[in-house]
Amino acid sequence: MRVTLVPTCLLLVVPLVAQLSVQPTIVDRESGLAFPVTLTPPGSSTPHQITGTATRERTILRIKVYAYGLYIDAGAARTVFAAFAGKPAAALERDPMFFHSLLDMRVPMTLRLIMARDVAGEAIAEAFDDALTPRVGRVTRRQEASGALERFRSYFNLNELARGTDIVFSCSSDGRLNTTVDTKARPEIRSPELCRALFDVYLGDTPISTSGRRSLVRRFPALLAGQ
Repeated sequence: MRVTLVPTCLLLVVPLVAQLSVQPTIVDRESGLAFPVTLTPPGSSTPHQITGTATRERTILRIKVYAYGLYIDAGAARTVFAAFAGKPAAALERDPMFFHSLLDMRVPMTLRLIMARDVAGEAIAEAFDDALTPRVGRVTRRQEASGALERFRSYFNLNELARGTDIVFSCSSDGRLNTTVDTKARPEIRSPELCRALFDVYLGDTPISTSGRRSLVRRFPALLAGQ
């Protein structure tokens, strides 16, 4: 999946205030939705840099559900992932050790989702349940997993997530998950297992989209080079 770097002022859908700040964005080609290159995640004052975007599609009709972007603490990443510096994106995309290193969660990371269509809150909650339950269950006791997942599911106690709804998940290196839904903060969940499972959905050995996993790290070489 290719992405294009453009100034926000060229995007007619972006509010005037954002246009005036000339915050550069990446436009996801599949969905047409824009992601800021820099994002300060909930629970942190350190900006994260985008490494790529992808689109979640369902059914053989390839219905676009949401676009998603991966962000990372660039300064910490340059130290932790120094061994991967200088490698092209094509090499990183094929390197399972690189993805395993990401999922060690030694560096704060953030996922930003933008709904591409109206979806019932219950449908999103069930989709995350299906993806997260087996992943969390593999690494923690059932009771602990149930409590963390129940709190996570409560984030989506909404009738509907309308097109354009913005969801941000951010995990610290010590396993604190902070979340906002349309900038409204949800209660923090302290669960390293849930943090790893959430990112494993997109970056693990069996991601929801193999092409999406590759696309999420396309800008990693530039980030490691300080560009």
